[in-house]
Amino acid sequence: MTSQIANILKNKLAAIDNGVNKPTGLPFIERLAGLVQVAEKVNPTQIEGAFAVTKFPMSLDSDYEECINKGCFKDLVPNSKQKGLLYFESLPTLPLGKEHGNFKYQTRLRLVCWINNKLIQGANCKSISHKLITQIRNTIETGPFNSGEFTRITAKATNIIDNDYKLFSNYTYPQESVKFLMHPYEAFGIDYVIDFTIANSCIDELEIIAETC
Repeated sequence: MTSQIANILKNKLAAIDNGVNKPTGLPFIERLAGLVQVAEKVNPTQIEGAFAVTKFPMSLDSDYEECINKGCFKDLVPNSKQKGLLYFESLPTLPLGKEHGNFKYQTRLRLVCWINNKLIQGANCKSISHKLITQIRNTIETGPFNSGEFTRITAKATNIIDNDYKLFSNYTYPQESVKFLMHPYEAFGIDYVIDFTIANSCIDELEIIAETC
């Protein structure tokens, strides 16, 4: 469930209308993912020749073997060649009982965003995290909406983490990578509480079909 909710929010961000003849989505984000998990690579990999990574964020929508073979394990790791990246981390999900025969839930997600201001604004770059946070919140916190089998989805920001190294504490980024939290780089996290309902009448019967995944 949590990964599906994360994908719903990711799709809202990817569908932002930026005006005529402009691409949709967040123009400052080069890599946009839904829910990630901590993946581990047996052999450490050098990122820009500066530090080695063994534990890294990987989208739950990725195939692990394919990701390792094609090098996508570096996609969500901050580095100076990327404009920006955004993904979600899972916090607890709570069942909230029933309403009109439908199950209610509350899940918590952390949105993690990192940007390289130099590639966004050039040499004379200034902090823009406040603008990005506002745009993201305007997109996600829109009041109750439905998506597929999930109904009455509401998202509320409860905490903002600004340029704190703990944003990457789940992964094996060494202390010297703290430079990716300082000018011209920025990072922030937004903790969300998301309430939603799963309508029993909207769930199709599960069919088992071999080799479709």
